[in-house]
Amino acid sequence: MRLEELDVQTLTQIGTPEATAKAKALVQGHLVLHGYRLPDRVRGVVWDDQAIQVEVRTQNDQISYVCSCSQEGGEICSHVLALLWAWVEEPGKFLNRSELTERLKKYSKKELLDIILDLADRTPEVREVLKEEEEGLEDILESIDHVVEEVSGDSLSLTDAEKRLRRAQARADRLAQSGQLAEARSIYFYILDNILGLEERFQKGQGFSPDLKSELFEEYCQFIHEDRHLEKELVQQEIEQLESRAPAAREGLDLTELKREVLGAA
Repeated sequence: MRLEELDVQTLTQIGTPEATAKAKALVQGHLVLHGYRLPDRVRGVVWDDQAIQVEVRTQNDQISYVCSCSQEGGEICSHVLALLWAWVEEPGKFLNRSELTERLKKYSKKELLDIILDLADRTPEVREVLKEEEEGLEDILESIDHVVEEVSGDSLSLTDAEKRLRRAQARADRLAQSGQLAEARSIYFYILDNILGLEERFQKGQGFSPDLKSELFEEYCQFIHEDRHLEKELVQQEIEQLESRAPAAREGLDLTELKREVLGAA
């Protein structure tokens, strides 16, 4: 089932009457916020006394989802249903992230700078990111360790953990832009490996957004391809470490092909 094929009848069938009623109330109250549309999924924030992060994916005629609410197992929650009801009723309100990325590529450096400064004026989270000082490799790896420790100790939600890991990812990107490809690759590997390690412990249906893992893996591969001074033996060890993770956790990552490419670069 594709997202475009979802309709009211399908949504009525997949949720309990109680969850469906609450989902409709959330939509009618304009509490489904920041909707994004990606090729095979939608994501957004549902405000239900607090910000609830939701992502719903369609693949092989199946619907899978990740929600930061406390409901475990059982029936699909009202937040997931609310996001889907909002999508079915007004898909045009969902920002197409792929189209946005292509549009931003056409902006000049000055235009992008103006956009960032405007966001910083209006959004506290953007100001906090811009205030961060440049960090070295060890500092960034240490910040990832802190995230993993807090998630393992149940003192940090997966939603907040993903935000902090994406900030580490952004710092790695800055290192790459300054020509430090090996350091950037190391950070991407470290984030990805720790995510897979954490997901080995999660119950079925729990985990980080598939988007995060796919982005990390794609960029990790790109750094390998671009690095003219690649430490091949070290990269082989990294790939083998990723291969040692549980198959369910590393699903979708073509490590066999990557390993062949690295070995073929000899």
